Amino acid sequence: MGLIAVPNISEGRRSGRIRAALGAIEGGRSRILDVHTDPVHNRSVLTLTADVKALCSSMARLARALRYIDLRTHDGVHPRLGGLDICPIVPFRAPMTEAVRAAHAIGEGIATHAGLPVYFYGAAALREETIELPSLRRGGLHALIERADGGLVPDAGPRDINPQRGVVCVGARTCLIAFNIWLDCNEATAKRIAMQVRTTSGGLPGVRALGLALPGHSSAQVSMNLTDPDRTGIDEAFKGVATAAAEEGAGIAGTEIVGLVPDRYLPAPDEPATSLLMEPVRSLESAVFEGL
Repeated sequence: MGLIAVPNISEGRRSGRIRAALGAIEGGRSRILDVHTDPVHNRSVLTLTADVKALCSSMARLARALRYIDLRTHDGVHPRLGGLDICPIVPFRAPMTEAVRAAHAIGEGIATHAGLPVYFYGAAALREETIELPSLRRGGLHALIERADGGLVPDAGPRDINPQRGVVCVGARTCLIAFNIWLDCNEATAKRIAMQVRTTSGGLPGVRALGLALPGHSSAQVSMNLTDPDRTGIDEAFKGVATAAAEEGAGIAGTEIVGLVPDRYLPAPDEPATSLLMEPVRSLESAVFEGL
């Protein structure tokens, strides 16, 4: 159990399809630790663990199980490039070199057995241009296809990208925390708040942030990835958003932690980020060792 995989799939609405995806993972003999489904994002974040051989089998099976997704008609507020959109491998009591080797093996397995183009990112990247996942996402799938035609071809699998099926991004990285804050405001206000806290706009270190509208809801969302939680954790990110929201006159409706978080990065129990949680959160350690 030295490695954790966190595949993100572009399905968050059809329970039968999600169950089929989980069945594909279990058929590859990986152990599912957590499932977080979001119908607004139309996305599910899955957390699992296994040895490299089982992870390779499970991810190839999962990629095949998601072939029904048509990226040309898929809708949801979260950006995506594929049905099996991303598959980061995170070392858990293992060196990063092991996660990188696993990511490369998993990507090659997906390319071979699912016939999909694969890009490697993060510590598994083979080129500088693909190190940062947002760089691959920039402009969406159509823009990536144009860059591929211009020379940024996939690292594994077919060189031509089918706009219906897209690509799979397989990476190796350290801990990343997905943290969302629901706001009583409109999309434009959420975008301004997100701009204030994201690193690239001069905000908090190690924070990627998007301001999103939430169709069917009277609120909006600041959706964040905390890529360096030792510098900016959940409580610090909450305070940054709360300060910016107060300046905009926007109230905070709730908070959401997506997936599992290592014990050391859980928010303090007496802080607002915890008291406003819309769903309980479990630590990664509790899930890994549960029942062992």
